[in-house]
Amino acid sequence: MSLFRYDKDMGALYLLSHPSESGFPASASQLVELLEQSEYADFDIVHANIGKLFTSKDSDNESLVIAMAIGAEISIRVDDNNMIAEATIVTARGGNMISMDAAEQALKDAGVKHGINKTVLEQFLAQQLELPAGEVYKTIVAHGRRAKNGDDAKFVRLCMTAQDRVLSPQAKEGGKVDMRDLGAIITVKPGAPLMKRIPPTKGETGYTVFGDVLDPKPGRDFEMQVLEGTKLDENDPNILVADSKGVPVAVPRGMRVDDVLCYQDVDVSTGHIEFDGSVIVSGDVRDGMRIKASGDITVIGFVECADIESAGAVTIIQGAIGRKRADNDEFSCSIKSARTVSIGYAQYCLIETQQDLFVERQALHCDLSAGRLIRIGKGENPRGKLIGGNVLNALRLETGELGAPSGTRTRIAIAQNWFELKEKQKEFRTFERRLTEKVLEVSKAKAKATKSPQSSKRDEFLKKLEASEKQLDMHYKRNQRNIKIIQQKLARLLHTCRVKVNELMHPGIEVVIAKDSKQFTRIYPPHSVMLDEGKITQQFNL
Repeated sequence: MSLFRYDKDMGALYLLSHPSESGFPASASQLVELLEQSEYADFDIVHANIGKLFTSKDSDNESLVIAMAIGAEISIRVDDNNMIAEATIVTARGGNMISMDAAEQALKDAGVKHGINKTVLEQFLAQQLELPAGEVYKTIVAHGRRAKNGDDAKFVRLCMTAQDRVLSPQAKEGGKVDMRDLGAIITVKPGAPLMKRIPPTKGETGYTVFGDVLDPKPGRDFEMQVLEGTKLDENDPNILVADSKGVPVAVPRGMRVDDVLCYQDVDVSTGHIEFDGSVIVSGDVRDGMRIKASGDITVIGFVECADIESAGAVTIIQGAIGRKRADNDEFSCSIKSARTVSIGYAQYCLIETQQDLFVERQALHCDLSAGRLIRIGKGENPRGKLIGGNVLNALRLETGELGAPSGTRTRIAIAQNWFELKEKQKEFRTFERRLTEKVLEVSKAKAKATKSPQSSKRDEFLKKLEASEKQLDMHYKRNQRNIKIIQQKLARLLHTCRVKVNELMHPGIEVVIAKDSKQFTRIYPPHSVMLDEGKITQQFNL
């Protein structure tokens, strides 16, 4: 026979009779033990009433309540950005579990309207069946959706440039490649499509879990650049077409069509070349010759002790070779480009580019400088060799081997723009102090003028001072923006700069990153050299 009576409506568990009347149970601990062994073990025990039962013979209905059934509780917390709603449940102690309707009502009471994941909510509620009584657990049951900003206007090339074609020659019959067959491949005729402009998008709206609409930022619009030898299609203003025959050259937001000058070889028979357009040499550039062009320069053969200078891109399929030199001698072979330089290999050369430098096989005893990346080798994991010479500046260097087993001295300097940025930062800080001094001077003059007797001359002077204040404030805000931009550039520079070695780094290497330098005197396996808190560190590939 049961000792207990459960009132489901009240959620109360009663002892059927007072222990003094029945003589059982004999003590509070025995009653608790019996309760824990019963089907009501999860109930919340009312210890105060149990104590009274064994210290007083007085019996009333309330004192016989020895445990209460406590229902599960649910609470909802929304993060500060109103983008996530997290539900927390305290499992039932003998009472009712949280139903789906109750959970949805709790979300509604908390103001959560959007982004509720019903599947996750069902799984969350189902855990009540598995977890012990009084357990606290939580999960995210609703997500807002961030606004998706619009895409900026994009520009898609519809034709290959000379550099594209030379770097990706087409196979002929029998699998052979004729590197000299460039004529019709790299030229365009009037009316040929060059580039397509894809207009910006408006983006997609988002919402918070409260249902508030988040407006997207529309993409930026950029106009197509219509340069020499090009025009907009009459039927579609988003299509750029050729207006003359020539070589297509890509620029960031458009293309131009250059006149092209073609040579078999450049030597004493042709003389030096200086041309407003693109130059293609299907053979070699001989000793002592010079080519200067406003467009791209493409050499299918070798460049031997010559000077190449381009306002576009430079592509040299075979390679460039200069004469061996003493440390202070000038290079007999130099290649300078405002855009990318791509070359098979280089030896005793000075190569400078404002963008990227790609050397297909190896660079021996060269001075190299690039605005962004220097890559020695092909593909995403280059295996080329960089031996001797200097890297004067770059943002990143990637190579297979760095240095030589003999310990050939090789000096690598990257992130050298740090000095220029720090100098600019210093200038802006100095200007900030000067502006602050000027503002104080104007403020003192204004305070002094305000105390003087009123007159038309005083009022005119105060107007001038107010105009000066506005001007100084404008300069101050602009200077603060410049300081912030410089700080961002410095942080980005130091975060991204690194030397990556994919095979071996030999002894005799000096690495300079920003203002820190380090000598390496032994062989190292694949790793990266980078800057960490102002000091050069190594991170090895595991």
